[in-house]
Amino acid sequence: MTEYSTRDHDRESVQSGRSGPSPTLIALIVIAVAALIFVLANRDTIDVSFWAFQVEAQTWVAIVIALALGALLDRLVAAWWRRRR
Repeated sequence: MTEYSTRDHDRESVQSGRSGPSPTLIALIVIAVAALIFVLANRDTIDVSFWAFQVEAQTWVAIVIALALGALLDRLVAAWWRRRR
């Protein structure tokens, strides 16, 4: 049975530079706070017209849907481009 204490583990994590929150966690928190500020600042209702459809939606919802459709279009074009080559 090996003796591996938590003190040795703590010393290894400090030596490897892995103490504190990860950069990914920090980025996630910053993006979440920015998204919350964005939603709170864009709660007005607007008319959205697309072809024959016309709906009322909050500004942030319309922008998020447009971004999601843009990301989906990007993935579809990238997949088509890879298949074409």
